[in-house]
Amino acid sequence: MISTLARPVEVEAFLQGLEKQTYKDFEVILVDQSRSNIYDDIVERYSAKWPLKHLRPDISGLRYARNFGASVAVGDIIAFPDDDCIYEPDTLERVNAYFCKTDDTGFITGAVLNFDGAPTTMGRWLTRSQNLNQHNIWTGLIEFNFFIPRQMFEKIDRFDENLGIGAPYGAAEGPDLALRLMAAGSQGYHDRTLLVRHMDKPTTLSGERAYDYGTGMGYVLRKNHATLKTVATFFIRPFAGVCLSLVRRQSEKAAYYFKTLQGRLSGYFCRAASEAARHNSGKILS
Repeated sequence: MISTLARPVEVEAFLQGLEKQTYKDFEVILVDQSRSNIYDDIVERYSAKWPLKHLRPDISGLRYARNFGASVAVGDIIAFPDDDCIYEPDTLERVNAYFCKTDDTGFITGAVLNFDGAPTTMGRWLTRSQNLNQHNIWTGLIEFNFFIPRQMFEKIDRFDENLGIGAPYGAAEGPDLALRLMAAGSQGYHDRTLLVRHMDKPTTLSGERAYDYGTGMGYVLRKNHATLKTVATFFIRPFAGVCLSLVRRQSEKAAYYFKTLQGRLSGYFCRAASEAARHNSGKILS
Protein backbone atom coordinates (compact mmCIF):
# COMPACT_ATOMS: atom_id res chain seq x y z
CA MET A 1 0.00 0.00 0.00
CA ILE A 2 1.68 3.21 -1.21
CA SER A 3 0.47 6.64 -0.19
CA THR A 4 1.72 9.40 -2.47
CA LEU A 5 1.40 13.09 -3.19
CA ALA A 6 2.73 14.43 -6.50
CA ARG A 7 5.75 12.14 -6.81
CA PRO A 8 5.29 10.25 -10.08
CA VAL A 9 9.03 9.84 -10.72
CA GLU A 10 9.60 8.24 -7.32
CA VAL A 11 6.51 6.04 -7.62
CA GLU A 12 7.62 4.77 -11.02
CA ALA A 13 11.06 3.94 -9.59
CA PHE A 14 9.35 1.92 -6.84
CA LEU A 15 7.20 0.08 -9.38
CA GLN A 16 10.29 -0.65 -11.49
CA GLY A 17 11.73 -2.27 -8.37
CA LEU A 18 8.61 -4.43 -8.11
CA GLU A 19 9.13 -5.56 -11.70
CA LYS A 20 12.48 -7.05 -10.63
CA GLN A 21 11.03 -9.03 -7.72
CA THR A 22 11.75 -12.76 -7.78
CA TYR A 23 8.41 -13.28 -5.99
CA LYS A 24 5.50 -12.18 -8.18
CA ASP A 25 2.28 -12.83 -6.25
CA PHE A 26 1.32 -9.37 -4.97
CA GLU A 27 -1.10 -6.50 -5.47
CA VAL A 28 -0.34 -2.76 -5.43
CA ILE A 29 -2.64 -0.20 -3.84
CA LEU A 30 -1.76 3.38 -4.79
CA VAL A 31 -3.46 5.96 -2.57
CA ASP A 32 -3.15 9.13 -4.62
CA GLN A 33 -3.68 12.43 -2.77
CA SER A 34 -2.46 14.67 -5.61
CA ARG A 35 -5.98 15.50 -6.89
CA SER A 36 -4.71 15.48 -10.48
CA ASN A 37 -4.12 13.06 -13.34
CA ILE A 38 -0.33 12.84 -13.01
CA TYR A 39 -0.42 9.12 -12.20
CA ASP A 40 -2.81 8.03 -14.94
CA ASP A 41 -0.13 6.98 -17.43
CA ILE A 42 1.84 5.06 -14.77
CA VAL A 43 -1.30 3.29 -13.56
CA GLU A 44 -2.30 2.33 -17.10
CA ARG A 45 1.11 0.82 -17.87
CA TYR A 46 1.65 -1.07 -14.63
CA SER A 47 -1.91 -2.30 -14.10
CA ALA A 48 -1.27 -4.60 -17.08
CA LYS A 49 1.51 -6.30 -15.12
CA TRP A 50 -0.17 -7.04 -11.76
CA PRO A 51 -3.32 -6.05 -9.85
CA LEU A 52 -3.06 -2.31 -9.20
CA LYS A 53 -5.77 -0.32 -7.43
CA HIS A 54 -5.58 3.45 -7.97
CA LEU A 55 -7.50 5.17 -5.16
CA ARG A 56 -8.21 8.89 -5.01
CA PRO A 57 -9.86 9.45 -1.63
CA ASP A 58 -11.04 12.82 -0.45
CA ILE A 59 -8.60 12.76 2.47
CA SER A 60 -5.29 14.39 3.27
CA GLY A 61 -2.52 12.97 5.40
CA LEU A 62 -0.37 9.89 5.45
CA ARG A 63 -2.00 8.57 8.62
CA TYR A 64 -5.43 8.49 6.97
CA ALA A 65 -4.19 7.25 3.60
CA ARG A 66 -2.51 4.16 5.04
CA ASN A 67 -5.61 3.00 6.86
CA PHE A 68 -7.83 3.80 3.90
CA GLY A 69 -5.63 1.88 1.48
CA ALA A 70 -5.36 -1.08 3.81
CA SER A 71 -9.16 -1.29 4.00
CA VAL A 72 -9.34 -2.46 0.37
CA ALA A 73 -6.40 -4.88 0.48
CA VAL A 74 -7.09 -8.56 -0.19
CA GLY A 75 -3.62 -10.08 0.29
CA ASP A 76 -2.65 -12.05 3.39
CA ILE A 77 0.39 -9.84 4.12
CA ILE A 78 0.34 -6.06 4.04
CA ALA A 79 3.15 -3.48 3.83
CA PHE A 80 3.44 0.31 3.75
CA PRO A 81 6.45 1.30 1.60
CA ASP A 82 7.27 4.98 1.20
CA ASP A 83 6.69 6.28 -2.31
CA ASP A 84 10.40 7.11 -2.56
CA CYS A 85 11.89 3.77 -1.47
CA ILE A 86 12.90 0.77 -3.60
CA TYR A 87 12.74 -2.93 -2.74
CA GLU A 88 15.71 -5.15 -3.42
CA PRO A 89 14.94 -7.90 -5.98
CA ASP A 90 14.63 -10.56 -3.26
CA THR A 91 12.72 -8.47 -0.69
CA LEU A 92 9.30 -10.03 -1.24
CA GLU A 93 10.75 -13.53 -1.66
CA ARG A 94 12.40 -13.24 1.78
CA VAL A 95 9.14 -12.00 3.29
CA ASN A 96 7.22 -14.91 1.79
CA ALA A 97 9.82 -17.41 3.03
CA TYR A 98 9.55 -16.01 6.55
CA PHE A 99 5.78 -16.38 6.71
CA CYS A 100 5.89 -19.83 5.10
CA LYS A 101 8.12 -21.17 7.88
CA THR A 102 6.38 -19.37 10.79
CA ASP A 103 2.69 -18.66 11.27
CA ASP A 104 0.34 -15.90 10.20
CA THR A 105 0.44 -13.85 13.39
CA GLY A 106 4.04 -12.61 13.51
CA PHE A 107 5.62 -9.74 11.62
CA ILE A 108 8.98 -9.05 10.01
CA THR A 109 11.09 -5.96 9.42
CA GLY A 110 14.59 -5.41 8.13
CA ALA A 111 17.46 -3.06 7.39
CA VAL A 112 17.85 0.04 5.24
CA LEU A 113 20.39 0.92 2.58
CA ASN A 114 20.76 4.28 0.91
CA PHE A 115 20.61 4.48 -2.88
CA ASP A 116 24.38 3.97 -3.08
CA GLY A 117 24.01 0.61 -1.33
CA ALA A 118 25.58 1.78 1.93
CA PRO A 119 23.96 1.46 5.37
CA THR A 120 21.65 4.36 6.10
CA THR A 121 22.65 7.22 8.38
CA MET A 122 19.06 7.59 9.62
CA GLY A 123 19.60 6.90 13.30
CA ARG A 124 20.78 3.86 15.30
CA TRP A 125 19.85 0.39 14.03
CA LEU A 126 20.28 -3.19 15.16
CA THR A 127 23.40 -4.79 13.73
CA ARG A 128 22.23 -8.42 13.70
CA SER A 129 19.06 -10.42 13.05
CA GLN A 130 17.03 -11.04 16.21
CA ASN A 131 13.60 -11.22 17.77
CA LEU A 132 12.05 -7.89 18.66
CA ASN A 133 10.83 -6.75 22.07
CA GLN A 134 9.54 -3.57 23.65
CA HIS A 135 13.04 -2.17 24.11
CA ASN A 136 14.80 -2.95 20.82
CA ILE A 137 11.77 -2.18 18.63
CA TRP A 138 12.97 1.44 18.57
CA THR A 139 16.21 0.51 16.80
CA GLY A 140 14.91 -2.52 14.92
CA LEU A 141 11.91 -1.34 12.90
CA ILE A 142 11.21 1.22 10.21
CA GLU A 143 7.77 1.68 8.65
CA PHE A 144 8.72 1.26 4.99
CA ASN A 145 10.34 -2.14 5.65
CA PHE A 146 7.57 -3.67 7.76
CA PHE A 147 5.41 -6.65 6.71
CA ILE A 148 2.33 -7.63 8.72
CA PRO A 149 -0.45 -10.23 8.42
CA ARG A 150 -3.52 -8.29 7.33
CA GLN A 151 -5.73 -10.10 9.83
CA MET A 152 -3.50 -8.95 12.71
CA PHE A 153 -3.37 -5.39 11.37
CA GLU A 154 -7.17 -5.31 11.37
CA LYS A 155 -7.40 -7.03 14.76
CA ILE A 156 -5.49 -4.24 16.51
CA ASP A 157 -7.46 -1.50 14.74
CA ARG A 158 -4.77 -0.38 12.28
CA PHE A 159 -2.56 2.71 12.61
CA ASP A 160 -3.18 5.21 15.40
CA GLU A 161 -4.16 8.33 13.46
CA ASN A 162 -2.81 10.57 16.22
CA LEU A 163 0.69 9.61 15.06
CA GLY A 164 2.83 10.44 12.05
CA ILE A 165 3.73 13.34 9.78
CA GLY A 166 1.09 16.06 10.11
CA ALA A 167 -0.56 14.41 13.13
CA PRO A 168 -0.60 15.78 16.69
CA TYR A 169 2.36 13.51 17.54
CA GLY A 170 4.76 13.56 14.64
CA ALA A 171 6.38 10.11 14.54
CA ALA A 172 6.58 6.57 15.94
CA GLU A 173 3.46 5.19 14.24
CA GLY A 174 5.46 2.08 13.24
CA PRO A 175 6.75 1.22 16.73
CA ASP A 176 3.29 1.87 18.13
CA LEU A 177 1.74 -0.56 15.65
CA ALA A 178 4.42 -3.16 16.40
CA LEU A 179 4.01 -2.81 20.16
CA ARG A 180 0.27 -3.31 19.85
CA LEU A 181 0.87 -6.34 17.63
CA MET A 182 3.15 -7.85 20.27
CA ALA A 183 0.64 -7.11 23.01
CA ALA A 184 -1.92 -9.01 20.91
CA GLY A 185 0.37 -12.06 20.68
CA SER A 186 2.59 -11.39 17.66
CA GLN A 187 6.30 -12.16 17.60
CA GLY A 188 8.33 -9.60 15.66
CA TYR A 189 11.61 -10.36 13.89
CA HIS A 190 14.34 -8.08 12.56
CA ASP A 191 16.09 -9.67 9.57
CA ARG A 192 19.32 -7.91 8.60
CA THR A 193 19.19 -9.54 5.15
CA LEU A 194 15.74 -8.10 4.38
CA LEU A 195 16.70 -4.88 2.64
CA VAL A 196 14.94 -1.80 1.31
CA ARG A 197 16.66 1.22 -0.22
CA HIS A 198 15.77 4.76 0.80
CA MET A 199 17.57 8.06 0.47
CA ASP A 200 19.28 9.32 3.60
CA LYS A 201 17.46 12.16 5.31
CA PRO A 202 19.10 15.61 5.18
CA THR A 203 21.85 16.01 7.76
CA THR A 204 20.71 19.55 8.60
CA LEU A 205 19.73 19.69 12.27
CA SER A 206 16.12 20.81 12.61
CA GLY A 207 14.93 21.66 16.10
CA GLU A 208 11.31 21.70 14.96
CA ARG A 209 11.58 18.22 13.47
CA ALA A 210 13.43 16.93 16.53
CA TYR A 211 10.65 18.18 18.82
CA ASP A 212 7.91 16.80 16.56
CA TYR A 213 9.51 13.35 16.35
CA GLY A 214 10.17 13.44 20.08
CA THR A 215 6.52 13.99 20.94
CA GLY A 216 5.61 10.87 18.96
CA MET A 217 8.14 8.71 20.77
CA GLY A 218 7.12 10.02 24.18
CA TYR A 219 3.43 9.47 23.46
CA VAL A 220 4.02 5.90 22.27
CA LEU A 221 6.27 5.03 25.22
CA ARG A 222 3.55 6.11 27.67
CA LYS A 223 0.65 4.67 25.68
CA ASN A 224 2.25 1.21 25.49
CA HIS A 225 3.39 1.00 29.13
CA ALA A 226 7.11 1.08 28.35
CA THR A 227 9.35 -0.22 31.10
CA LEU A 228 11.39 2.15 33.25
CA LYS A 229 14.55 0.87 31.54
CA THR A 230 13.22 1.80 28.09
CA VAL A 231 11.90 5.20 29.17
CA ALA A 232 15.16 6.04 30.94
CA THR A 233 17.23 4.99 27.92
CA PHE A 234 15.42 7.28 25.54
CA PHE A 235 15.40 10.23 27.92
CA ILE A 236 19.04 9.88 28.98
CA ARG A 237 20.38 9.69 25.41
CA PRO A 238 19.31 13.18 24.30
CA PHE A 239 20.26 14.63 27.71
CA ALA A 240 23.74 13.15 27.27
CA GLY A 241 23.79 14.57 23.76
CA VAL A 242 23.09 18.04 25.12
CA CYS A 243 25.89 17.79 27.69
CA LEU A 244 28.46 16.36 25.28
CA SER A 245 27.63 18.93 22.61
CA LEU A 246 28.01 21.78 25.10
CA VAL A 247 31.40 20.45 26.22
CA ARG A 248 32.44 20.34 22.57
CA ARG A 249 31.00 23.83 22.02
CA GLN A 250 28.58 22.53 19.38
CA SER A 251 25.64 24.76 20.18
CA GLU A 252 23.53 23.71 17.19
CA LYS A 253 23.78 20.05 18.14
CA ALA A 254 23.06 20.85 21.76
CA ALA A 255 19.90 22.70 20.74
CA TYR A 256 18.85 19.75 18.57
CA TYR A 257 19.25 17.24 21.40
CA PHE A 258 17.47 19.59 23.79
CA LYS A 259 14.47 19.81 21.43
CA THR A 260 14.47 16.02 21.13
CA LEU A 261 14.39 15.64 24.92
CA GLN A 262 11.79 18.36 25.27
CA GLY A 263 9.56 16.65 22.70
CA ARG A 264 9.86 13.23 24.33
CA LEU A 265 9.00 14.65 27.73
CA SER A 266 6.07 16.59 26.29
CA GLY A 267 4.68 13.54 24.51
CA TYR A 268 5.18 11.24 27.50
CA PHE A 269 3.53 13.48 30.06
CA CYS A 270 0.70 14.87 27.93
CA ARG A 271 -2.90 14.12 28.87
CA ALA A 272 -3.58 12.29 25.59
CA ALA A 273 -0.78 9.80 26.31
CA SER A 274 -2.07 9.21 29.82
CA GLU A 275 -5.58 8.57 28.52
CA ALA A 276 -4.31 6.29 25.73
CA ALA A 277 -2.34 4.25 28.28
CA ARG A 278 -5.40 3.95 30.50
CA HIS A 279 -7.54 2.71 27.62
CA ASN A 280 -4.87 0.47 26.10
CA SER A 281 -6.20 -3.01 26.69
CA GLY A 282 -3.02 -4.76 25.54
CA LYS A 283 -0.92 -6.54 28.11
CA ILE A 284 2.13 -4.77 29.53
CA LEU A 285 5.20 -6.07 27.72
CA SER A 286 8.38 -7.07 29.48
